Amino acid sequence: MSDLPSQAYNMEDIEISSIEFDSRKVIPGSLYVAVKGARFDGHDFIGDVERAGAVAVITEHRVATHLPQLVLDNTRDIIGKLAVRFYGNFAQMAKIGVTGTNGKTTTTFLIHSILTQAGKKPGLIGTVYYLGASRSKATRTTPEILDILKLLKEYQSQGIDSLVMEVSSHALKLGRVEGIDFDAAVFTNLSQDHLDFHVTMDDYMRSKLRIFSLLKLNGCAIYNNDEDIRDAVTSMSLPCVLSFGQTEGSDIRGRLIEQSIDGLRIEISYKAKSYEVKSPLIGRFNFHNILGAFAAGVALDVSADRIVEGIEKLRFVPGRMERIVDNVFVDYAHTPAAIENILKSAREYARGKLIVVFGCGGDRDRDKRAKMGALATRFADLAVITTDNPRHETPSDIINDILQGVAGDNYKMIEDRTAAIEYAMAMKQGDDMVIVAGKGHEEYQIFDDESIDFSDAEVIKRCFENSC
Repeated sequence: MSDLPSQAYNMEDIEISSIEFDSRKVIPGSLYVAVKGARFDGHDFIGDVERAGAVAVITEHRVATHLPQLVLDNTRDIIGKLAVRFYGNFAQMAKIGVTGTNGKTTTTFLIHSILTQAGKKPGLIGTVYYLGASRSKATRTTPEILDILKLLKEYQSQGIDSLVMEVSSHALKLGRVEGIDFDAAVFTNLSQDHLDFHVTMDDYMRSKLRIFSLLKLNGCAIYNNDEDIRDAVTSMSLPCVLSFGQTEGSDIRGRLIEQSIDGLRIEISYKAKSYEVKSPLIGRFNFHNILGAFAAGVALDVSADRIVEGIEKLRFVPGRMERIVDNVFVDYAHTPAAIENILKSAREYARGKLIVVFGCGGDRDRDKRAKMGALATRFADLAVITTDNPRHETPSDIINDILQGVAGDNYKMIEDRTAAIEYAMAMKQGDDMVIVAGKGHEEYQIFDDESIDFSDAEVIKRCFENSC
C-alpha cells in the first residue's frame, strides 16, 4: 500500500488476513477501512476493531490508535483497488452485469439458465439470492466490492466459471463494482425510481450508464433499442454494441407471436436467421427480458440453439409474476412503470375482475406514490392499498400520498398487509385475478429499523387453504 497517496502513521510490517469495512466482521489480522455512510461513520468504531484484532486501519482523518494507519481523502474510492489487489480480479471468470429499472432479476436468471445449457457452471448475484454451488440469502441487490470478491473467491473454489449479476444504480454511483471487468453488460430500461437518492432522472441514467465503462476492452454493451436510452448508449462510442427490441434495425429483433397465462411465444431474428422461443414466463414485459438475455448469449458466443434451450428451461423466477395458487400471483413491481406493465399484462389474461394489492416503501422516492395510485386504480378493477416496508415513515402517511393520485372509488385502504391480502382473496370470485405487488420474493417487512418475518406468498397460501 506504500504507493497509495496518503499520510502514514505507526507503520510497520504486518500480515493481513482480510479486508473489512464493516466493523462487525473484523477478525484478528483484518485491515479495517473506515467508511462514512448515510447513517453511520466507520471512524466511530476504531476502538471496536482494535479489540476485535484489526492489525491496521485506513481512515479519512487521523484517529487515535496504536495501529498502523493510512489517511486518504476518500476511503470508499480505494476499497475496490485494495480488494482487487488482495483477492485478485478473477479475469478468467466471465462476468455479465445487468442494470435497468425493471427486469434485472428475470434477465439475470435467464442468462444463468442460458450459460447452464451452454455447459458452463455459472454463479448468480442478485436481489433474490446469491447462488454458487449452494444458495445464500441476498443482503442487497449488489453487494459491496469486498463482498463480491469474497463471493467470487468462494465460487472459484467451487468450480464456478462465470458470473451473472444485477448491478443497481446505487452500486454504480457509489463505486461498489469498481474493479469488476465485465465481459458483457445489459441495460434493460429506465423509468422513475430511486429519486430519493439520485434526485434527478439525468443523474439516475448517468449512474446506470457507468456500467459500460466497466467493460473489458473487448466487452460488449447491450441495450434496449425500444427505449429512449438508445440515444445515450449509441453516443458513447463503445467498441462492441448489441441492441435488442422490436424496432427495425435492432441487432436482436423480436416479435411477440402469442401470449397467454401459460407463457410467451416469440420469434427472434439475428443475422438473417429466425428462432421460435416458447417461454413459460408470464407477461408481455418479459418479452424484452428474453431479448436482452438472448443478446447476452450472443455476446458470450453461445450458440443460438443453446440460448433458446436456456430461455425455455427457465420455468419461473421467484417473486416475479409467480403464480402462488389458482389465479393469485405475487410480483416485485414497485415502480410506476412496473405497476403499469404488470397490470396491463394481467388485464390481457384476466377473464374476470382484476384486483391488485400494493403499497409504497417508506424513506424512498415519494414522487412515485401518487403515480402508482393513479395507475393501479386505472388498470385494476379494485386496488387494495396497504403497507410495504414503511421503514421510518408512518404507514398511513404513505397511503395518503398514494391516495393523492386516485381518481375513482375502486379502491380499499387497509393498512395491515395481511388483512389487505385476505380482503383481496375474499373479494376474488370465479375467474378473477389477484396480483399482490411490491414485495415479490421478500420474506420480511421493515418497520423503523426492525425487520419482521413476512411473506406475501405464505399469507396467500394460508388464506387459500382456510378459505378466508
